[in-house]
Amino acid sequence: MRAATLTLMLMSSCLSGCTASAIENRYLGMNGKYGSGSTTMGVYANDGKFSITDEKSTCSGSFPSWQAFTIVFPVTCTDSRTGSVTMTRPSAGVAILAGEGTIQFTNGATKRFAFGPKSNM
Repeated sequence: MRAATLTLMLMSSCLSGCTASAIENRYLGMNGKYGSGSTTMGVYANDGKFSITDEKSTCSGSFPSWQAFTIVFPVTCTDSRTGSVTMTRPSAGVAILAGEGTIQFTNGATKRFAFGPKSNM
């Protein structure tokens, strides 16, 4: 039911002709520098695309849909690192596309980030 509500809310907000939703990804590295990117998806929270860039590389991936509160999908970076992204949004307020995420690289390193409107970060 919650997934259907999210889909309906996203669909309702786009009846005026929009074809996709976009949210910002941001993190603060240990060196104090920011990284940023975006997550985009279709009107039904489908065909998602993720990217985040820091001073060294860009990591990107895609996911088929965001019907659950947590999604996990593979990521590949321009510096040859690979891993998986986990993005979790709160279960309260099903239309909120904001929360926290982690990239777990296959070399054991991790990178945490926040996503959503700037006002939520």
